[in-house]
Amino acid sequence: MANRYLKLPKIGYIKTSKTRQLTHCKIKRYTVSYDPSGRYYLSLQVETTVQPLSKTSQQVGIDVGVTNLAITSDGHKYAKFDAVWLTQQAQHWQSKYSRRRHQATVSVRQWNHNHQDVKEELNDYQNWQRARIQKARYQRRVADQRRDYLHKLTMALVTQYDVIVIEDLKVKNLQKNHHLAAAIANASWHQFRTMLGYKCDWYGKQLITVKPNYTSQICSHCDYHSGSKPLAIREWTCPKCGAHHDRDINAAVNILHKGLKAVG
Repeated sequence: MANRYLKLPKIGYIKTSKTRQLTHCKIKRYTVSYDPSGRYYLSLQVETTVQPLSKTSQQVGIDVGVTNLAITSDGHKYAKFDAVWLTQQAQHWQSKYSRRRHQATVSVRQWNHNHQDVKEELNDYQNWQRARIQKARYQRRVADQRRDYLHKLTMALVTQYDVIVIEDLKVKNLQKNHHLAAAIANASWHQFRTMLGYKCDWYGKQLITVKPNYTSQICSHCDYHSGSKPLAIREWTCPKCGAHHDRDINAAVNILHKGLKAVG
């Protein structure tokens, strides 16, 4: 490893901006992969020492949602990742790709049916391949920006709080609800949960998971169970103690209470 360069067996030197981060790491293995967008990526597995973050004595419950990705028990709401233009471009090129590939498939079948001596292949048609590459590039940009957003958000949470309590949501089961599946996938609940988990392990913080049962139905002030409420109801008042609640913040407070009770 030299300044701004990495030397790989059989490949030679490649330029990178990440040599400073690798100075105190032992590189165990590497993987070179080819992306459908036409780019090559180098993934490194390294061995290094991670320094624990400073303790803050702060605890938080987090409720995940569709409109806002994360709502905390102390009243903060973190918006879901949203890249409208890039997503629209990815969908636009997905449609072009599907249409052009279908047209190319039909053309190949017709040509091969009428010309037995000279056969054509689907890959001979460049029009749909250009659409495939454009589609893949926009999809990659959306995925990269979403991952970057989640890294920054989870790092901020792990830095700010010593104890984080979240719901143990079964994302696959929730995605069976066709009305919410796309929104849940775009919000990236599973990726958010995974990042929180390993960052808490790395930096000496505690992550607690609790069952999500009734967290949006119970008053966090008096524990009165007021029954299920449609998703359209975002605020409500407890009929027993009169406390007024933001639905999501109340759920986050209940999640925190559950987690602290579970660990004693």
